Amino acid sequence: MVSTVVILHGWGSDLARWRPLVSLLSKKLHVILPRLPEDKVRNTAAYADWLFQKTKNLPPFILLGHSFGGQIAINFCARYQKRVKKLILLASAGIRRPSVKSVLFLPLAKLFKFAPLKFKRLAYRAIGATDYVKASPVMKDTMKLILKEDQQENMKKIVTPTLILWGGQDRYTPLRDGRLTHKLINNSTLEVLTGKHGLPFTHAETLKEKILWFIGSK
Repeated sequence: MVSTVVILHGWGSDLARWRPLVSLLSKKLHVILPRLPEDKVRNTAAYADWLFQKTKNLPPFILLGHSFGGQIAINFCARYQKRVKKLILLASAGIRRPSVKSVLFLPLAKLFKFAPLKFKRLAYRAIGATDYVKASPVMKDTMKLILKEDQQENMKKIVTPTLILWGGQDRYTPLRDGRLTHKLINNSTLEVLTGKHGLPFTHAETLKEKILWFIGSK
């Protein structure tokens, strides 16, 4: 029987960029890449509940999450352990430390609510939050929630075999987050690749090999 892998993409990801990796994996696996919903404000747990409803008719599956999709995957796996056979985290979000971005983000969101778009872009670019400017009102409110939600306690609850893949030059989710994620998730393996945050788009062939090895479908 062909195993199913459900992929959770990152914040605002263009699904077309996933085609090379999906195509490679589809030769051995049944791949499901749903678009994360943007119809209402959700926190991380609400996204995990959405995924539960989306996959409730599937047998236990492999769950792969990239960036924010990884944050959802961690929450889902901690709360719905029996639904996940194996977990794969690619440059996952979920470790929330105090930073310039986290300290300034909410005050700026309030201060620049009615400011011209040009000034908003400059301000958010300065703290690395340009995604907020591009987001719809619903997703702006969603972002305010998810950026405050640390998943370290949920990581400690995970017993599912987990593969953690990280880019050594990642600036968005630094490698120290990957090392801490590995430390907190029992039965996990960390592999560091030469690359940045967009591993699914720059290292499709390498990821395919490592994913198939991990799930035993090589």
